[in-house]
Amino acid sequence: VYFDTKKFEGYGKLSKQNQDELEAGARIEVNSQKRHPMDFVLWKSKKEGEPGWNSPWGEGRPGWHIECSCMAKKLLGETIDIHAGGMDLAFPHHENEIAQSKGMCGKIPANYWMHGEFLLINGGKMSKSLGNVYLLQDIVDRGYDPLVYKLFCYSIQYRKKLNFTWEGMDSAKIALDRLREAYQKHLTGTEDVAEELISKYEKDFNEAINDDLNMPVAMSVVWEVAKRTEKSKKVAELLKKFDRVLGIKIDEHKEEEIPDDIKELLTK
Repeated sequence: VYFDTKKFEGYGKLSKQNQDELEAGARIEVNSQKRHPMDFVLWKSKKEGEPGWNSPWGEGRPGWHIECSCMAKKLLGETIDIHAGGMDLAFPHHENEIAQSKGMCGKIPANYWMHGEFLLINGGKMSKSLGNVYLLQDIVDRGYDPLVYKLFCYSIQYRKKLNFTWEGMDSAKIALDRLREAYQKHLTGTEDVAEELISKYEKDFNEAINDDLNMPVAMSVVWEVAKRTEKSKKVAELLKKFDRVLGIKIDEHKEEEIPDDIKELLTK
Protein backbone atom coordinates (compact mmCIF):
# COMPACT_ATOMS: atom_id res chain seq x y z
CA VAL A 1 0.00 0.00 0.00
CA TYR A 2 1.56 3.29 -1.14
CA PHE A 3 0.92 6.95 -0.34
CA ASP A 4 0.19 8.92 -3.52
CA THR A 5 2.42 11.98 -3.00
CA LYS A 6 0.75 13.87 -5.87
CA LYS A 7 -2.38 14.08 -3.73
CA PHE A 8 -0.56 16.06 -1.02
CA GLU A 9 -0.01 19.61 -2.23
CA GLY A 10 2.64 20.53 0.33
CA TYR A 11 4.92 17.55 -0.30
CA GLY A 12 8.57 18.70 -0.31
CA LYS A 13 7.94 21.96 1.55
CA LEU A 14 9.95 21.00 4.64
CA SER A 15 13.08 20.17 2.63
CA LYS A 16 12.39 23.13 0.30
CA GLN A 17 11.95 21.02 -2.84
CA ASN A 18 9.05 20.72 -5.25
CA GLN A 19 7.77 17.40 -6.53
CA ASP A 20 8.98 17.84 -10.10
CA GLU A 21 12.55 18.48 -8.89
CA LEU A 22 12.35 15.52 -6.53
CA GLU A 23 11.16 13.19 -9.26
CA ALA A 24 13.77 14.45 -11.73
CA GLY A 25 16.56 13.72 -9.23
CA ALA A 26 15.11 10.50 -7.88
CA ARG A 27 17.38 7.49 -8.09
CA ILE A 28 14.57 5.04 -7.60
CA GLU A 29 14.25 1.74 -9.41
CA VAL A 30 11.14 1.38 -11.54
CA ASN A 31 8.26 0.01 -9.52
CA SER A 32 5.08 -0.82 -11.43
CA GLN A 33 3.04 -0.70 -8.20
CA LYS A 34 3.75 3.02 -7.74
CA ARG A 35 1.86 5.77 -9.54
CA HIS A 36 4.78 8.19 -9.09
CA PRO A 37 8.48 7.69 -8.25
CA MET A 38 8.19 9.54 -4.90
CA ASP A 39 5.27 7.46 -3.58
CA PHE A 40 6.26 5.72 -0.37
CA VAL A 41 5.18 2.54 1.41
CA LEU A 42 2.55 2.59 4.15
CA TRP A 43 2.16 -1.19 4.42
CA LYS A 44 4.53 -3.86 3.11
CA SER A 45 3.59 -7.41 2.16
CA LYS A 46 5.15 -10.05 4.34
CA LYS A 47 8.27 -11.76 3.00
CA GLU A 48 9.55 -15.18 3.97
CA GLY A 49 11.11 -15.13 7.43
CA GLU A 50 9.78 -11.65 8.32
CA PRO A 51 7.29 -10.86 11.08
CA GLY A 52 3.78 -9.99 9.87
CA TRP A 53 0.29 -9.05 11.00
CA ASN A 54 -3.10 -9.55 9.43
CA SER A 55 -4.62 -6.62 7.54
CA PRO A 56 -7.30 -5.98 4.88
CA TRP A 57 -4.46 -6.36 2.32
CA GLY A 58 -3.11 -9.63 3.70
CA GLU A 59 -0.25 -10.32 6.07
CA GLY A 60 2.40 -7.62 6.29
CA ARG A 61 4.00 -4.92 8.38
CA PRO A 62 4.07 -1.10 8.56
CA GLY A 63 6.45 0.96 6.42
CA TRP A 64 9.17 2.61 8.52
CA HIS A 65 7.83 6.12 7.94
CA ILE A 66 4.40 5.32 9.31
CA GLU A 67 5.81 3.55 12.36
CA CYS A 68 7.04 6.92 13.67
CA SER A 69 3.75 8.72 13.02
CA CYS A 70 1.77 5.96 14.77
CA MET A 71 4.00 5.95 17.84
CA ALA A 72 4.00 9.74 18.11
CA LYS A 73 0.21 9.95 17.75
CA LYS A 74 -0.41 7.23 20.31
CA LEU A 75 2.02 8.59 22.93
CA LEU A 76 2.02 12.34 22.27
CA GLY A 77 -1.12 13.22 20.29
CA GLU A 78 -1.83 14.47 16.78
CA THR A 79 0.47 17.52 17.02
CA ILE A 80 3.65 17.96 19.04
CA ASP A 81 5.56 21.18 19.59
CA ILE A 82 9.09 20.22 18.49
CA HIS A 83 10.22 17.37 16.23
CA ALA A 84 13.99 16.86 16.12
CA GLY A 85 16.31 14.65 14.10
CA GLY A 86 19.39 14.56 11.94
CA MET A 87 19.36 16.71 8.80
CA ASP A 88 19.45 13.53 6.69
CA LEU A 89 15.93 12.73 7.97
CA ALA A 90 14.30 15.89 6.62
CA PHE A 91 13.84 14.10 3.30
CA PRO A 92 12.24 11.71 2.81
CA HIS A 93 11.41 10.57 6.35
CA HIS A 94 10.00 13.77 7.85
CA GLU A 95 8.35 14.80 4.58
CA ASN A 96 6.56 11.46 4.63
CA GLU A 97 5.59 11.83 8.29
CA ILE A 98 3.98 15.18 7.44
CA ALA A 99 2.15 13.81 4.39
CA GLN A 100 0.65 10.77 6.09
CA SER A 101 -0.25 12.63 9.32
CA LYS A 102 -1.98 15.41 7.37
CA GLY A 103 -3.69 12.78 5.24
CA MET A 104 -5.03 10.95 8.29
CA CYS A 105 -6.06 13.70 10.71
CA GLY A 106 -5.74 16.94 8.70
CA LYS A 107 -2.92 18.28 10.90
CA ILE A 108 0.81 18.84 10.44
CA PRO A 109 2.42 16.63 13.13
CA ALA A 110 4.80 19.26 14.59
CA ASN A 111 4.97 23.03 14.99
CA TYR A 112 8.77 23.20 14.74
CA TRP A 113 11.30 20.97 12.99
CA MET A 114 14.89 21.01 14.24
CA HIS A 115 17.48 19.20 12.14
CA GLY A 116 20.99 18.73 13.49
CA GLU A 117 23.95 18.74 11.10
CA PHE A 118 26.58 15.99 10.93
CA LEU A 119 29.49 15.52 13.31
CA LEU A 120 32.78 15.40 11.42
CA ILE A 121 35.91 13.63 12.65
CA ASN A 122 39.15 15.51 11.96
CA GLY A 123 37.38 17.31 9.09
CA GLY A 124 36.07 14.13 7.47
CA LYS A 125 33.13 11.77 7.64
CA MET A 126 32.67 9.47 10.61
CA SER A 127 32.25 5.88 9.45
CA LYS A 128 32.98 2.35 10.59
CA SER A 129 34.96 1.62 7.42
CA LEU A 130 37.40 4.43 8.30
CA GLY A 131 37.66 3.19 11.88
CA ASN A 132 36.90 6.64 13.33
CA VAL A 133 33.60 6.02 15.06
CA TYR A 134 33.73 7.16 18.69
CA LEU A 135 31.29 6.26 21.44
CA LEU A 136 30.75 8.18 24.66
CA GLN A 137 32.60 5.37 26.47
CA ASP A 138 35.70 6.14 24.35
CA ILE A 139 35.60 9.70 25.65
CA VAL A 140 35.27 8.48 29.25
CA ASP A 141 38.07 5.92 28.75
CA ARG A 142 40.37 8.78 27.71
CA GLY A 143 39.70 10.46 31.04
CA TYR A 144 37.22 13.13 29.98
CA ASP A 145 34.13 14.07 31.95
CA PRO A 146 31.24 13.43 29.48
CA LEU A 147 30.12 17.02 30.15
CA VAL A 148 33.31 18.17 28.42
CA TYR A 149 31.83 16.83 25.19
CA LYS A 150 28.56 18.61 25.94
CA LEU A 151 30.39 21.92 26.32
CA PHE A 152 32.39 21.15 23.16
CA CYS A 153 29.10 20.86 21.24
CA TYR A 154 28.12 24.37 22.37
CA SER A 155 30.93 25.80 20.25
CA ILE A 156 28.69 25.76 17.18
CA GLN A 157 24.99 26.14 16.32
CA TYR A 158 23.30 22.75 15.86
CA ARG A 159 22.38 23.35 12.20
CA LYS A 160 26.08 23.65 11.30
CA LYS A 161 28.66 20.88 10.98
CA LEU A 162 30.82 20.31 14.05
CA ASN A 163 34.38 19.04 13.64
CA PHE A 164 35.45 16.68 16.43
CA THR A 165 39.13 16.57 17.37
CA TRP A 166 40.85 15.48 20.59
CA GLU A 167 42.59 18.88 20.64
CA GLY A 168 39.13 20.45 20.66
CA MET A 169 38.17 18.21 23.59
CA ASP A 170 41.29 19.31 25.48
CA SER A 171 40.27 22.95 25.01
CA ALA A 172 36.73 22.17 26.16
CA LYS A 173 38.11 20.41 29.27
CA ILE A 174 40.14 23.50 30.19
CA ALA A 175 37.07 25.68 29.53
CA LEU A 176 34.83 23.56 31.79
CA ASP A 177 37.40 23.67 34.60
CA ARG A 178 37.68 27.45 34.28
CA LEU A 179 33.92 27.96 34.33
CA ARG A 180 33.62 25.85 37.47
CA GLU A 181 36.53 27.71 39.08
CA ALA A 182 34.91 31.05 38.21
CA TYR A 183 31.65 29.90 39.81
CA GLN A 184 33.46 28.94 43.04
CA LYS A 185 35.33 32.27 43.02
CA HIS A 186 32.11 34.27 42.74
CA LEU A 187 30.30 32.07 45.26
CA THR A 188 32.59 33.29 48.04
CA GLY A 189 32.51 36.91 46.89
CA THR A 190 31.11 39.85 48.83
CA GLU A 191 31.24 42.57 46.16
CA ASP A 192 28.11 43.97 44.55
CA VAL A 193 27.05 44.03 40.89
CA ALA A 194 24.21 46.30 39.71
CA GLU A 195 20.86 44.55 39.21
CA GLU A 196 20.49 46.29 35.83
CA LEU A 197 23.67 44.58 34.63
CA ILE A 198 22.54 41.15 35.90
CA SER A 199 19.20 41.64 34.12
CA LYS A 200 20.97 42.62 30.89
CA TYR A 201 23.15 39.50 30.96
CA GLU A 202 20.10 37.32 31.54
CA LYS A 203 18.21 39.02 28.71
CA ASP A 204 21.14 38.59 26.30
CA PHE A 205 21.51 34.90 27.22
CA ASN A 206 17.80 34.20 26.78
CA GLU A 207 17.71 36.00 23.43
CA ALA A 208 20.57 33.83 22.16
CA ILE A 209 18.91 30.61 23.37
CA ASN A 210 15.60 31.62 21.80
CA ASP A 211 17.32 32.44 18.50
CA ASP A 212 17.15 28.80 17.34
CA LEU A 213 19.53 27.71 20.11
CA ASN A 214 22.41 29.99 19.14
CA MET A 215 24.82 28.42 21.62
CA PRO A 216 28.03 30.25 20.55
CA VAL A 217 26.38 33.61 21.32
CA ALA A 218 24.88 32.26 24.56
CA MET A 219 28.32 31.00 25.65
CA SER A 220 29.89 34.39 24.89
CA VAL A 221 27.48 35.86 27.46
CA VAL A 222 28.35 33.12 29.97
CA TRP A 223 32.07 33.88 29.61
CA GLU A 224 31.50 37.62 29.92
CA VAL A 225 29.72 36.98 33.23
CA ALA A 226 32.25 34.43 34.50
CA LYS A 227 35.23 36.73 33.79
CA ARG A 228 33.91 39.70 35.77
CA THR A 229 36.63 41.00 38.07
CA GLU A 230 34.31 41.52 41.06
CA LYS A 231 33.72 38.49 43.27
CA SER A 232 29.96 38.52 43.65
CA LYS A 233 27.36 35.99 44.82
CA LYS A 234 24.95 37.60 42.33
CA VAL A 235 27.23 36.51 39.50
CA ALA A 236 27.44 32.98 40.93
CA GLU A 237 23.64 32.81 41.14
CA LEU A 238 23.35 33.99 37.53
CA LEU A 239 25.85 31.35 36.34
CA LYS A 240 23.86 28.71 38.22
CA LYS A 241 20.71 29.97 36.49
CA PHE A 242 22.41 29.69 33.09
CA ASP A 243 23.36 26.13 33.98
CA ARG A 244 19.69 25.15 34.15
CA VAL A 245 19.88 25.45 30.34
CA LEU A 246 23.52 24.38 29.81
CA GLY A 247 23.48 21.34 32.09
CA ILE A 248 27.25 21.26 32.65
CA LYS A 249 27.15 21.07 36.48
CA ILE A 250 28.90 24.38 36.88
CA ASP A 251 28.74 24.05 40.68
CA GLU A 252 30.62 20.74 40.72
CA HIS A 253 33.74 21.14 42.82
CA LYS A 254 36.26 18.33 43.21
CA GLU A 255 38.73 18.40 46.05
CA GLU A 256 42.12 17.46 44.64
CA GLU A 257 43.95 14.64 46.39
CA ILE A 258 47.19 15.94 47.86
CA PRO A 259 50.16 13.66 47.11
CA ASP A 260 51.92 12.13 50.16
CA ASP A 261 55.22 13.93 49.53
CA ILE A 262 53.41 17.28 49.56
CA LYS A 263 51.58 16.33 52.78
CA GLU A 264 54.96 15.49 54.32
CA LEU A 265 56.37 18.87 53.31
CA LEU A 266 53.32 20.63 54.76
CA THR A 267 53.75 18.78 58.05
CA LYS A 268 57.43 19.80 58.21
